[in-house]
Formats: sequence, C-alpha cells, structure tokens
Amino acid sequence: MSTLLSRRSDRSSRTIGKVLMSITVTLAGSTAFTPSTAAQVGAAPRTCSSGASTHEVVRGDTWFDIAADADASMRALLEANGADLDDPILPGDELCLPAGATPTTSGGGSACTDAVARYSVETGDSWFRIAQQVSVGIADLLDANGATASTTLQPGQRLCLPAGATVAVNVNSVVQLDARPMQGPCWYGNTWQAARGNGRRHEGVDLIAASGNFVYAVTDGTLTRRAWDQPGGLSGNAWWLTAADGTYYFYAHLSDFAPGLKVGSRVRAGEIIGFNGTTGSSATPHLHFEIHPAGGAAINPYPTMRANGACRSGAGYEQPGGWVPEG
Repeated sequence: MSTLLSRRSDRSSRTIGKVLMSITVTLAGSTAFTPSTAAQVGAAPRTCSSGASTHEVVRGDTWFDIAADADASMRALLEANGADLDDPILPGDELCLPAGATPTTSGGGSACTDAVARYSVETGDSWFRIAQQVSVGIADLLDANGATASTTLQPGQRLCLPAGATVAVNVNSVVQLDARPMQGPCWYGNTWQAARGNGRRHEGVDLIAASGNFVYAVTDGTLTRRAWDQPGGLSGNAWWLTAADGTYYFYAHLSDFAPGLKVGSRVRAGEIIGFNGTTGSSATPHLHFEIHPAGGAAINPYPTMRANGACRSGAGYEQPGGWVPEG
C-alpha cells in the first residue's frame, strides 16, 4: 500500500496543464476529446420520475440510437434526463423520453429477452448475410426480431440475435464493463483505425491523463500475458487481461505494474493492475486500451468508453483488503 501511495504522491506533482499542453502538441487535429465526467459505474440504475414515456436501456444502446428510435433530438433527450452526452447509460436504466417523442421498443422492434447479443446493421447488410455472419438460421433471426424476409433493414438499426448465435464482429459494438480502465480525469477521442507508422492502424482508444494514475481491471479475469518495456518496443509495459468468456483487454504504455501481480494472477474488476505512463511508442502519458471480444479481432473501444465512461471520478475502487484510493 505504501508503494501505491508513493506513486499517487508522485503523480500529484504533475499538473494537468502539462498534460493538456502535451495533448495540444501531440494530438493536434484529433476530434471529440471530452472529459469523462459521467456517474460512477456501479451506481443505482437511472429511473424516470417525471411521468413521461420511458425507454429501458438494453445492451448496445447509446444516446444517439435512443434519440433516433424515438424521433427526438439528442439535445431534448439529454435535457429530459438531466444528462450530458458523456454520461454513461447502462442496461436496466430507465430514461425519460422528451415530449412528443415516439415510444421506443428496446432492441429495434423486440425486447431481446432471449438474445445473447445485439447486432448493429451496416450498409449493404441483408437478413441472409447477417444470419450467415452469426451462424443462425434466417428463420430464427427473423423470429427474434418480429420480422419477415421483406422487412427493410436500415444502417444503424439494432437487431436481436437469437440464442445460440455467434456474436458477429461489429467494430462499433458496445461491451459492458464492470469498472473503468483508469482513474480520472482523462481525455480521449475516436482515433479508431487512424494511421500509424509503417502502415499500421490504431486499434484502440488513447486515454490521456496524468502520469501515475491508477490503471484498473475492467472485469474479473486473469492476467494472461505481460510485456516489458524494451528499446524499440511499441507497447512498452503492457498487460493482457482475459475474461471468462475469452474476451481480452490490452493495456499499453504503463509506467509500471502493480506490485505482487504476475502472469496467471486472478484479478477482480476495479483492482489496480498498473500505472499510467509513457513507455514504448508514446509521446505523452496515456493508456492505450484495446477490446478483443471472445479473443478475436479488436473492436473500436470508443463506443464502449462513451457508454460506460472512460475514467473513474472521485474515490478509486475498493482494493483487496478494503483499501480505497483517494480521489
């Protein structure tokens, strides 16, 4: 604990002004950098007490999707819920719909009660193509959505996947996290697939914050691989955290690892696994964070950050033994 507190003290000596200067120099031209000021993950579900029509949030929902489904403006939806665009919404939340909105049905026409996942329709999709992608019969897919083969699909429409479906690789899928990746405040933008050196593409999200900020496990799981900072290395100090379903999360550029952890260590959501830094190919303190559903290809983590919140605000998560880091 004394080591962690010492690192916390070292981190506090750096000013946010220096971090913001680094952002300006290093990431000029990036878009949508936003403070993560959303409510803490684990808080009581949202409820609507205004007597208005409501929408119950389900997996994969975003403010944009709900506003579009309700034929309402984003601004009106946010105002009806006293929310900002960066506030996360979680499955089970009850949102107020603004006056004049069209009542919604979660899941794009079905409550998805039997679905194992949801799929966001992309340009060029058809019922047949989607059924092939998720390894189910077209009849089962249509039944799960109360549709027929002649039902028109629209890009951005959210479909229910029937039980037994293989989750499709949809780069804009939202993954439910049990904790946020890092102690805030932090800033981030949608840099998915941005060009990098040697023809590479960015496959994560960069959470920019003060050096030394605590980095957390986003779910219960096992630390399955570790990389050490070496000359010429891209990731620097890095962890791979694997959940029970095979999904793994990649954390890079750590200044150091939390003491006592090793490959094979079991950690729980919110446990400190390292500290924010600039190791590897990094010009400013930040956490490079990737999501690989079911151990497969990376998806864009930005929608997940927007839905769950990117950084913890206030006091940190309770650690093994009951210690809670100061905010």
